[in-house]
Amino acid sequence: MKYLVVRYTKPYHKMQGQELIMDMLNDPKIQEAFQVLHPGGTWSGLDCKISRVVVSVVPASLTRLDIFDKLMASSPTIVRANGDIAKCMDDVREGFQISDLIRDLLLNEDSENAGLYSNEERDELLWRLFEHMVLGGACCQFEDKLEPYVEITKRLYKELVSAHKDPGTGKIQVTSVVYKINAVYADSGALEFYPSKSRQNFCYVALDPTRRIVKVLYHAFVPYW
Repeated sequence: MKYLVVRYTKPYHKMQGQELIMDMLNDPKIQEAFQVLHPGGTWSGLDCKISRVVVSVVPASLTRLDIFDKLMASSPTIVRANGDIAKCMDDVREGFQISDLIRDLLLNEDSENAGLYSNEERDELLWRLFEHMVLGGACCQFEDKLEPYVEITKRLYKELVSAHKDPGTGKIQVTSVVYKINAVYADSGALEFYPSKSRQNFCYVALDPTRRIVKVLYHAFVPYW
């Protein structure tokens, strides 16, 4: 995993993310600092002119953690009243071991709780980060309780996005706009941005237009086998 914070001076509208990301990835200093993982476990900078990037906007509207309350109100219960995560029969989906009902919810389309969260809720950055933390890496150690997953998700979310209190309503609102880099192209074609295909590959770019700061969170999944 790599984390990069960049301050920029050129004015961009908050929805000009694609242009900003293109300019950022073509900056010589960023090309050296922002490294990607290749097959074999080696890291390197981009070292080429980027001709095109494909990005998508990631919703980041949540300012509370109550999205996780459903995990304790589901049927069958995913998280018990004491915070313990309910276990289930072992299974493997998409190369990930399922041994509890949270992973079953995330990976198994036939899960009894598959409809607990809507597509819109699952698309939120806060939920995406939670999913990434639960699934972890190839050699991750599972947690028996929900709290550690929620705590690290909260810390990552607060680090990535900025928020302020609306003077009119008094409500906290997220001011950052978040993008996900889906593909990067040079003149020669698509670049290898990850060593292998996985739902745990991600590169989120959070743009804070007020402070003119960009935060980049990159993770490449490397299978153990």
